[in-house]
Amino acid sequence: MKFSLYSKKNQFDEMQEQTMRRIEARGFWLLWAGLLLAILVQIVLRTPSSQWVGESVVFMAGCCYSLIECLRNGLWDRHICANTTTNVAGSLFACVAVTVVTGLAYGYWLIALIPGVITGVLSFVLLQVCMHVAEKRRKELDNPKDEE
Repeated sequence: MKFSLYSKKNQFDEMQEQTMRRIEARGFWLLWAGLLLAILVQIVLRTPSSQWVGESVVFMAGCCYSLIECLRNGLWDRHICANTTTNVAGSLFACVAVTVVTGLAYGYWLIALIPGVITGVLSFVLLQVCMHVAEKRRKELDNPKDEE
């Protein structure tokens, strides 16, 4: 008789599996928001970057993983439509957020507009590119070409 702590067979029924996925999703978003908040607070308090670079690397790794997997699977969001209007709104939010954080951190509000506007423009471009990639991939997955 072999003793093993790990089983390849799923131990959950469908309801338990769905509950576990909800728990994992909430845990991911809790960690995501917590890391983002920790990074922003440290920036506003003008903590040396060497003290928060670790959180930034982990945060960006999680964001990149989620982005790549969503695009690979042709997914956008459960609740937000993929369109230019939504991308403009998201970019404006990013612009305002970066401007406020930079302004609070350094106290120069006019100069804080520069990174804010750059962030807004880059966010819009990246959102548009990602939207088109996700739509293209979704079409490929929905209509696979017949292999001959």
